Amino acid sequence: MRGLGRQVGRLALHLLVPALSAAAPLAVIPAVTSTHGASGWAAVAVGSSVGIATAVVAELGWGIVGPQRVARGTRPPGGLFATALASKLVATAVLLPVAAAVTVVVAGDHRPAAVLVSVGVALGALSPTWYFIGLGRPLLILLAETLPRVLVSLASAGAIAAGAPLEVYGAGMVLAAAVTFVVAPRLGGARLPGAADFRAVPSVVRSQLVLVVGRGVATTYKSLPVALLGAVSPGSVAAFAAVDRPLRMGLQVVSAIPDRLQTWVGVPSAELAHRRSVISLGVNASLGLVVGVGFATCMPAVAVVLFTGAVPVSPDLAVAGGVLVGVICASRGAGLALVSAGRHVHTTTASIGSAIVGVPGVLVLGVHLGASGAVWALVLAETVGFVVQLSALARSSRHRAVPEPVPEPEPEPEPEPEPVPVRAAVPASAPDVQGQALR
Repeated sequence: MRGLGRQVGRLALHLLVPALSAAAPLAVIPAVTSTHGASGWAAVAVGSSVGIATAVVAELGWGIVGPQRVARGTRPPGGLFATALASKLVATAVLLPVAAAVTVVVAGDHRPAAVLVSVGVALGALSPTWYFIGLGRPLLILLAETLPRVLVSLASAGAIAAGAPLEVYGAGMVLAAAVTFVVAPRLGGARLPGAADFRAVPSVVRSQLVLVVGRGVATTYKSLPVALLGAVSPGSVAAFAAVDRPLRMGLQVVSAIPDRLQTWVGVPSAELAHRRSVISLGVNASLGLVVGVGFATCMPAVAVVLFTGAVPVSPDLAVAGGVLVGVICASRGAGLALVSAGRHVHTTTASIGSAIVGVPGVLVLGVHLGASGAVWALVLAETVGFVVQLSALARSSRHRAVPEPVPEPEPEPEPEPEPVPVRAAVPASAPDVQGQALR
């Protein structure tokens, strides 16, 4: 009973951490829309879109493989943290200027504010969340990352509502990321990277290149639709972001479930891991159904409060968002199962398939149907990725079901015949008993 109480407590913390992380931007949005209108919200949305895409690539896939590596304990976790952080620091340093340049090109108004938001969000690549999830210590996520972010967001919201410039929000996000960078290793018993960790960066990137490519491809249809839509239908950006950003925040909250399942699924026993992966897939699909229906039902009313009436969300747009939530949740379960089965390469294949459908879909449907068309394009893209992952899992299950061929035992050498005593002659017609026994 005591063990059950601990599990419930851990799950509650896993839910609390992303809930608070999602609530932090929710405090800023009304302040932005009430003082800077739809154009201010569009600038923040563009900066967030580019920053998230940058963070996903610069994170180098550690959020996927890291928690299970920590949980399995094949390497001291503190050293693994330092190696991961070194690789992410290098990737972030390379990609930050690119993110800033893209934001300047795509953002229409409030460009300096959009660039600061982009940089602040991109620094999320250095997040220690994956490490603390692997350790099974969600309280450390709350202390090291969530708390600084919430405090800075609340302070930024108050300052902007009081008349401070929009740039305050992005600057605060950069400050929160810096605090997390300093605090996280101390709380988690890890160390900052050394020279050996930085020398290992090329080998780390090579070993996770498939994941990096997959994550990079995935950003084109998951994190960049706001920027893509801004290029072909600028007038639809505010409405699309009014669905997309709350949707992603909600997914961040419910990500506590698959996050908790990562360590549960990541066990050394292949048979046990397979059984748990099947359960995890069902849990995530059911979660998607519940959350998707809730989003479709509540979002139009929530938007009125959240965006202070400046950016309405129509019921049909909310329904499209609800369907998207359901597919994404189910797809997360399939991705966990693939990683557990050692087939994470197929997550990249799924991402490529989704991008092939999603990017042109957002551009084409966004031009003709606006925000609603862009959301339905994402639904189609996520569905393609989900089907690809299910196909890979089905092939993996069939492979496991085929029994290994049992090698035939080598024939034993025939024993030497015993010498026949001279006095006991054997008649020629006597049966060959010894030979029959051997045959």
